[in-house]
Amino acid sequence: MENELLIFSEKRIMYNWNNYIKVCLFVLVIILVSCSREEMVENMVEKGDVYGTLQIGSVSGIPVQSLSTRSTTELSTGDIGVFRLASTGYTETRDNVKYTKSDSGWDVDTGTEPISLTSDASLCCYYPYSSNEDYTDGSVTLTSQLYSESADLCYQTSVSAVSGTPVSFSLGHAYAKLNFIISHNSTYSGNCAVSNIKIENDGILSSGTLNMTTGNYGSGTVGAVTVDPAISSIASGSFAEVTVLMVPVATLLGDITVTFTLDDTELSPVTVDVSAHNLTSLAAGKNYSLDFNINGTSAEVTSTANCYIIAPGSSLNVPVNVRGNGGDVAGTGLSTVINPSSLGILWETSADLISLGDLSDNKVTVTTGSATGNAVIAAYSGADQAGTILWSWHIWVTDYDPDNDTDPDSGTTFTIINSKGFSYDFMDRNLGATTASAGVTTTMGLLYQWGRKDPFPGSASYTTETEPVIYNALGTGSDDMIGKEAVSSDANLSNTIENPLTYYYGTGVNNVDWYSVTADTHNDALWGGADKNVYTAKTIFDPCPAGWRVPSWKEDSPWSDFSTTTFNWSDTDYGCTYTSGTFYPAAGCRFNESGDLYSVSSSSPNGPFGYYWSGLQRGTGGYRLYFYDGYVTPAGYNYRAGAYSVRCVKE
Repeated sequence: MENELLIFSEKRIMYNWNNYIKVCLFVLVIILVSCSREEMVENMVEKGDVYGTLQIGSVSGIPVQSLSTRSTTELSTGDIGVFRLASTGYTETRDNVKYTKSDSGWDVDTGTEPISLTSDASLCCYYPYSSNEDYTDGSVTLTSQLYSESADLCYQTSVSAVSGTPVSFSLGHAYAKLNFIISHNSTYSGNCAVSNIKIENDGILSSGTLNMTTGNYGSGTVGAVTVDPAISSIASGSFAEVTVLMVPVATLLGDITVTFTLDDTELSPVTVDVSAHNLTSLAAGKNYSLDFNINGTSAEVTSTANCYIIAPGSSLNVPVNVRGNGGDVAGTGLSTVINPSSLGILWETSADLISLGDLSDNKVTVTTGSATGNAVIAAYSGADQAGTILWSWHIWVTDYDPDNDTDPDSGTTFTIINSKGFSYDFMDRNLGATTASAGVTTTMGLLYQWGRKDPFPGSASYTTETEPVIYNALGTGSDDMIGKEAVSSDANLSNTIENPLTYYYGTGVNNVDWYSVTADTHNDALWGGADKNVYTAKTIFDPCPAGWRVPSWKEDSPWSDFSTTTFNWSDTDYGCTYTSGTFYPAAGCRFNESGDLYSVSSSSPNGPFGYYWSGLQRGTGGYRLYFYDGYVTPAGYNYRAGAYSVRCVKE
């Protein structure tokens, strides 16, 4: 009997417990029903349930250690700050949440609630992280100052994110970067200790504000910028590099004045022509460079480029410790400065066209004879032209002076305006041409693969594809000096620098580009034209002289005014003349799959062709001007491995 009562009691208890659970569940349903859907979502989001939390894939765009680069690389260590911005579906923002790179990925800071996501969110990310209260709302104060990685702020705003999908950030620099390359000439007998550099201009900002969450720059404080690089000495014949982070400026007014304090003595100020040195602005993320030579008791500034114009019967001191214009291109990681052990003539269009003096104070004196033509000189890592070629420069021996506005006979240029109303000042001849007259081969100029700085000679004839004779440093001539090799490297840029006279042609899966054997690997920024709507600065690979550049697009082709009515073909002159009177020869090209001369012969279908590169990329190719008898396209495009003419435009 007792056992039966016990069983009965247990059953009754179980029955009551089940009813209790049912009642609780019913009450819970009522509570949930009484909650709004928005409150439910908000509660789940705050707990990180259902919708999830931010997952970070990669963070790139961080400056590498070399002070002379503006390269893109992936961040493998360090801290970032992330903002969840106000947007649809969120009742509040999340400000300056710290995430740290670990072996497993990006982890939110210990003790900090991670950023939760609904269907869509807009994020802002910056590096390096700072707990400074000024950063909590995304507004920061920028100060022009000596470079340090911790000061070189990088950020990206308006990045879309959804739950369950890792977000990748590609950060851009908040500052412009100004490099001073200071060489100690042997004529100066002091230690060459640099304690202060003062930079003055009516437009330069000593400080300014940036809202990282919007990308908007605020007002700034106009004033001189002074930095102390604390250089105790620069050895005679050597150099030092000083890098300054500058608050971006849209327009610089007049010249820049730079004053050095050298061995505790302030030198006379140096005036820098902003237009001649591509310093008309200081754009965020851009790298600018000035080469100073401490000579006697003064400092001289030198324009640098990949091409130097020297008149026949004259000489010029060429700086050979600076690559190109001292800038950089994303993805290359190249240092601005080099330290060559020797210099040599790589090739020239006639024997003894130029001669080289001794390498001294990071300069070499190039002396020309009476002839006109072209040459390429190279800097070597070893003595007596041994070792690796570090860089090379085109020497354009010509009476033409495109910067001489007072003498039309020697400095003729012409202006065209594209369909968007933008004006371009062009040279009156091709890069490397020694004449501008129609119908003569000396007007054809040199040929360039898209994105490369080094020239290749074109055809020696308008009527046949004829390899020209060029000469080595010993004066030996040959029509077979150009090396022609199929691209075989995943990263071929270094090969083109070390072998400037080798034509790398595309083949197999990638017959379109010299940059890599991999079909989908390209570099759109080599000549500064990754986007037709964004006017970018001249790059380190631009083949034009100082103050000039490969034509960029300004919303449309620079030749958009060219048509069969404004650009008239001549059968006898093998080219077209624009209405302003300037002549464009149909110089043909070198074929992208072989490096052989192509489309030069007048016996080719439609006669000879004219191809002129712009700096803008399109897919696997580059945009170019293209014409032949009865046909003109100012916005065609073709494979980057092809070598075409270049007509330089004023920066």
